[in-house]
Amino acid sequence: MESGDIIIPYERLTDAMKITENRPLAWAVLAVVVVLTLVIGGGNALKAKSDAVAAVFNAPNDSISYELKQMADNAEVMATIAESTDGVDMAQVAAVTTAVEDIRSAKSVSESRKAYVSLKTAVESLYSGATALSMTETNAGDFEYKYKNFSSAYQSAERYPEYNEAAEAFNKVRNGFPAVLISALRGIGQAELFN
Repeated sequence: MESGDIIIPYERLTDAMKITENRPLAWAVLAVVVVLTLVIGGGNALKAKSDAVAAVFNAPNDSISYELKQMADNAEVMATIAESTDGVDMAQVAAVTTAVEDIRSAKSVSESRKAYVSLKTAVESLYSGATALSMTETNAGDFEYKYKNFSSAYQSAERYPEYNEAAEAFNKVRNGFPAVLISALRGIGQAELFN
């Protein structure tokens, strides 16, 4: 033996072996390991599915998020053109500007939906009020062009059923057993629908 080696008396070693022979304790340890594995592994799988649903909403092209960005960009130009027009209702311009900011700062699907509805209403109000005013020919053409682009974007946002379908499919899995328990422990919420 070298100095520094640890010597465990035989009695303590046999006591440790007795603990491993304790079947109720072994079953309890096994149950804890299984539960932890299920919570960690199942939670990671649910989180990956939740992230996949969010990716459908936030895809860089051909997604609701993309169309909302197009709506905001076109509405912002419309507000700028209207702002320079004599007789425009500045409250309508302000409503559009606020709704654009709300879309750009939305952190959730429900916030995006609420901002989307507000922006649609604000732009329709601005468009009907501003077209009655006398704009320069260039401004009138640009205003009309941006309104058509805006309208196209909001109609497209309504035509992306893929997100709601993915969200509904995820929610069905998440609300099943044992996923509902795992999601509660891991803090994984339901996917919000865009409607």
